[in-house]
Amino acid sequence: MSKRELLIYLSALLLFPLMARAQWEVETDPAAYALKGFSAHVGRPIWKGKAEVLLGAYGLETPKAWHGNEGFTETSKGIALKPDYFPLKPAKGLFVGMEADFSRDHYRFDSTGEDLQRNHFRLGPRLGYRFDVGRHFYISPWCAVVYQFNSQDEVISGHRFKQSNYTFFPTVHLGWRF
Repeated sequence: MSKRELLIYLSALLLFPLMARAQWEVETDPAAYALKGFSAHVGRPIWKGKAEVLLGAYGLETPKAWHGNEGFTETSKGIALKPDYFPLKPAKGLFVGMEADFSRDHYRFDSTGEDLQRNHFRLGPRLGYRFDVGRHFYISPWCAVVYQFNSQDEVISGHRFKQSNYTFFPTVHLGWRF
């Protein structure tokens, strides 16, 4: 047995008891699918449900009405980390947290097809509410105001794609608690 295999085996043995008692959640954002993308997140409540950590992946095509740059197409694919705190009830109701994501954004000037890609890091607060619908299913409307650290206007085929450092992002996640 190699050292790597032994490490994996021992890690599984050590983590299995924790995972067997753990409550796990999966979430998705239906809006991402409507925007030619995807969304999948896995969450783990901590501190007796008073907090939660979500880790996910997403992709979407930003509507022109949102980015405001006529003649351009913008798509994003990335990963997100969302730690949240539930101040009123464990894993229910009001939550406050942070949104941190790293994305690969693709910009294309539609009439020429010329394009470029940039990596971006975003961070900001988020606020939401979790509604339980039965024992396992829940709905979480939330919004975030994120700051894009390396935001700059992009020039493609002599045309400027203007960007803001701040983005307001409202959405609704659907979740399932195991």
